[in-house]
Amino acid sequence: MDATWGRGVTEGETVSVGTQPADERAPGLGAQFGRTRAGFVGLFQAHLDLLKAELAEIVGQIKVMAAAAGCALVIALMTGTLLYVGGFLFLGEWVFGSIGWGLVHGLLMGVALIVILVMAIIGARGRAAVASLFLTVLAVIGVALLGGSNVASDAAASFARQLSSPFDSPGLVALLAGALIGAIVFALMFIRIGGRSGFVAGLFLGALIGLPVGWLIGGAPWTWPPAVGFAITLGLILWPILEVVLAWPGLDPAARFAKLYPQQSIDAANETKAWLEEQWQTRRAKLPGR
Repeated sequence: MDATWGRGVTEGETVSVGTQPADERAPGLGAQFGRTRAGFVGLFQAHLDLLKAELAEIVGQIKVMAAAAGCALVIALMTGTLLYVGGFLFLGEWVFGSIGWGLVHGLLMGVALIVILVMAIIGARGRAAVASLFLTVLAVIGVALLGGSNVASDAAASFARQLSSPFDSPGLVALLAGALIGAIVFALMFIRIGGRSGFVAGLFLGALIGLPVGWLIGGAPWTWPPAVGFAITLGLILWPILEVVLAWPGLDPAARFAKLYPQQSIDAANETKAWLEEQWQTRRAKLPGR
């Protein structure tokens, strides 16, 4: 109990009623601002820490997803390669009796597609690719019929019997016929590319290619599977050649790649530069002392 309770107040003694110690008084404006700022910084830091934690978790999930996607892409590429290579080898063995046909067809198909894509890059039109494919299909069908039905070999043998030695060999007749037909076909194709010089080059190249092709088609009897396989082989060789021949006259690489050059922006910048120089010279002439 307070010692002053029940006794009077002596002289010189004061009693404070309703007052608080100095350390318990309300804080000032600066202290309140400091506390508010500290609370705001703490709240902001808490949100920032939460965001960092969530971003770290999201980045971890993205890494896992990216790794899975990369593995899926690699597996897809491997599967596509296996399907391409294995498909050609399987068809070569199943349809034509030898995986060698599948290997040759797959290789030539890849080369043909590369040539066609390169021609498209430098500006070849789509109709040239369609026309080359159509002519190739016709050539494959024709060669397959000539070989599989043995029309070519029978005709070469029949014609050879009418000749005297040493030209009475069906193989020699087929050889010469192939050279003649190849020379005519390639001369007509190459004249589109190089004019007269292309015609002469086509005669020589066509005869050179036609010699073995004619001998293979008409020099001996065929059965249907290898005849069709041989026809497809010739078609895959002929396809990119026809693509180049048909697309060549319409090629304009300069115009094709000019679209990749920002010519309009450069011209506009040059015009602006010339206008600014003209304005500078005009204003400079009006300066005092000039």
